Amino acid sequence: MTKQPMTPTGVEDKIEEVYLLSAPDLLAEANAIQADFKGWVADNFILSSSQEDYLDNLNDRISTYFGSQCSICFTNKLPIILIYPGPPSGDYSKWTGSSNTLDVKSEGGAEPVATGTLTFEFTYTT
Repeated sequence: MTKQPMTPTGVEDKIEEVYLLSAPDLLAEANAIQADFKGWVADNFILSSSQEDYLDNLNDRISTYFGSQCSICFTNKLPIILIYPGPPSGDYSKWTGSSNTLDVKSEGGAEPVATGTLTFEFTYTT
């Protein structure tokens, strides 16, 4: 697969590419992002050195959470949106968050069935 820039358009293009995969390959990507969100992002996006550093330092619990959400979206081919405004000038803190409208259900051992949208948003505080 082609590495995309870590931009809203790059994420949209990557998701389109992932959703064109065969069912077994799509499941492999879903499993990969759930197992190692940070590694999957690094392997699939062109990152600046500051983005690489930020990703490397992302808390493991939040990384696991993000990976699980993405995995559910992948297997159900749900929209994943990135909101990534430019940083302010001067000193700032960067926050990564996700919000979703996911409705996820599963019948016993069956694969989860989901509807909705997942949104990642970067925000800044000065």
